[in-house]
Order: sequence, then C-alpha cells, then structure tokens
Amino acid sequence: MQIEKCRLPKSMSFVLRSSALGAALDAAGIHTQVSLKHVDAAVLLDACFWPPRPSRPYECFYLRAGAVPSTEANLARRHVETVVIPEFIAWASGILALPMDSPIRRSERMFFHVRPSPAGQGAGPAA
Repeated sequence: MQIEKCRLPKSMSFVLRSSALGAALDAAGIHTQVSLKHVDAAVLLDACFWPPRPSRPYECFYLRAGAVPSTEANLARRHVETVVIPEFIAWASGILALPMDSPIRRSERMFFHVRPSPAGQGAGPAA
C-alpha cells in the first residue's frame, strides 16, 4: 500500500489508521494495488476503483481518508474501523469477485462515506 499524508493543523487528526486498513485488506485477501492519501477534508473515506488502462496495466484502488478535530478523533476512528472499513472491504471484495470481463469490473467505481454533521445526520455509505 502506498501512503501519502498532507500536513494538518495541530487541532486536527487523521481519521484512519493505515495499519487498520492494511490489516483489513490482508484479512480479506485483497492484494490489488492500493494508494491511500490522508487529506484535510470532511470525508471519512472515499475510494475509486480503476480498471486497467494502457498507461497502468493493472487494477487499483485510490483512497482518500479525511481528518477530524482532535477532540473527535477517537470516536471517529472507532466508527471508521467498525463501520466504514468493513463497508469498503465488502464493496471492494464485491468488485474483485466479478469476472474480469464484467462491465462493472471494467469501469471506474466510487465508494464514499462522509463525516456526519454535528447533529448526526449526513453519513453516506457506499455508492
């Protein structure tokens, strides 16, 4: 897994532990190329599945994991590890279980889970 992190203000923390994602990928037997970018954004996790292209002859997942105020980090990480990562793994496994010539597996796919609003509304599971 390739990992990149942007700089965050001291009052913010990344919501995803890369090791938790790596362990979930390993447990699910997902060995496809994964690029993870930690960003300063309200998204908990979003992902793109990219089928092979002439410039990149292999499948890959590109993920972005966001940041939350440091005071919310423990709760947000627990939610990501117990809800969001399992949803992502199910989504990714579903794509990879398809035959290589499946129209779904031959086209780009998106997954997203945004940070809930302070009132607890607005969570968005897989697309």
